[in-house]
Amino acid sequence: MLTGSHRKNNSSYLSLKTLYEENITVKSIAQELEACHKNDEALDIRNALEKKNFDIMAVQDQGDIIGYIERHELGEGRISRYLRHFSPRELVSDSTPLIQLLHIFKKKTRVFVLENNSIKKLITHADLQKPPIRMLIFGYITLLEMRLSDIILHRFGDGGWHSMISEDRLEKAIELYRRRIDKNEDINIIECLQISDKFDIIHKDQEMRRFFQIPSKSKGRKDANAIRKLRDKISHANELGLDMSWMEIIEVVECCGQLLEISESYQYEK
Repeated sequence: MLTGSHRKNNSSYLSLKTLYEENITVKSIAQELEACHKNDEALDIRNALEKKNFDIMAVQDQGDIIGYIERHELGEGRISRYLRHFSPRELVSDSTPLIQLLHIFKKKTRVFVLENNSIKKLITHADLQKPPIRMLIFGYITLLEMRLSDIILHRFGDGGWHSMISEDRLEKAIELYRRRIDKNEDINIIECLQISDKFDIIHKDQEMRRFFQIPSKSKGRKDANAIRKLRDKISHANELGLDMSWMEIIEVVECCGQLLEISESYQYEK
C-alpha cells in the first residue's frame, strides 16, 4: 500500500503529468499562415517568400484557405497552377497536446493546424525552439527525477544508497542538503542528488534495472547521459536541434515517457 507521504508525492506527480500531457497544446506554438490569392502571379509570390525566407504560403479563394504552395516549385503562371491541397496526414487539431506533437515530428518537418474547421496556422521545426516546447521537455525530465527520487527513498531509505555513488558526489549532495536545511526547506537528501546520481543508483541495483526494463548497464548509462545532456541544454538556454538532432531529442523524450509509465506501476508497500 502507499504510505501517506507517498500518496502526497504521487498526487503532485500526477497533477504535473496531466498539465504537461494534456493542458499544453499546439496552440501555444503555432504561427499564423500568410496567404496569397490563387490568381496571383507565382513569380511575384516566390520573390516575396524569398525576401521573408519562407518556404510555404497558404492560398486563398473567396476568403477561404483552399491549399498551399511551396516556394521551390513556383515558376511562370498563376498560383493556382502550383496549388497543393491539404492531406489529412499533414493536419493536427489545435487542441493536440504538445507531447503528441513531438511524436508526430519524428517523421515530419511541418504540420498545419486545424482550428474550428479552418486551417490558418502552421508549425515547423523552428517553432520547436519556442518556450512551451522547452518547458514541456524540461518538465518531463523533472517528472522523471521526481519519480526516481521517490522510488529510491522507498527502496533504500535515507542512507542505503550511499555506497552506490562516488564519495565526491555524496559529499556534494550532503553539502547541498545542509544548505537547504539551513533555509528551513522541507526536503530529503535524495532530492539533492543530480539526475545522473539517481540513474547510477538505479543502474547498480539489479532489481531496479529489471523493474525499469533496462537491458544492460551500458544501455542504461547511454540513455541517462542523453537525458542529462538534453536537460542541461534546456536549462542553459542552448539552441535545440544542433548537436542533438530533433529525432534524437524526441527519442530522449520518448525514453522519459517510457520510464515514467513504468514507474507508475511501482508498488509502495509498508
